[in-house]
Amino acid sequence: MQPERRVLGPAEVRWNDYVGTAAADDADAVLDRPSLYELAGVDRGRYTILGVDLTIWEDTTTASVYAVDRVAEQLETHGDIDALGQERGEIPVVEFPLPAQAVTEFLDDAFKRIALRLVARGVREHQLVVVPQAG
Repeated sequence: MQPERRVLGPAEVRWNDYVGTAAADDADAVLDRPSLYELAGVDRGRYTILGVDLTIWEDTTTASVYAVDRVAEQLETHGDIDALGQERGEIPVVEFPLPAQAVTEFLDDAFKRIALRLVARGVREHQLVVVPQAG
């Protein structure tokens, strides 16, 4: 029996009333501070992290990172990873869920900046333009 495969698509919640985009900058490397790989318990010598999930669901916040196994896929460079995606149309990744108690530290230490923009689902195809508030 083949293991279950799951495609990582756009973020989804129950009703998707608001949809959008997110972006983040890696935290600056600082002596005596854990790296993204250390925070997620990922062996940097074997894996390259390619994705991050953060889910806030009622009273629970979870996070996972997704990394390609460079050893199993015989990849040496980021260019090799891109070529694998071009060749296969997909890149296999392994999920590394973070323990619940580590999520806050992960967010505080892994990223220097995070931006999240959500817009109402019904207008997602339209450009929203900020104008002065009427008087």
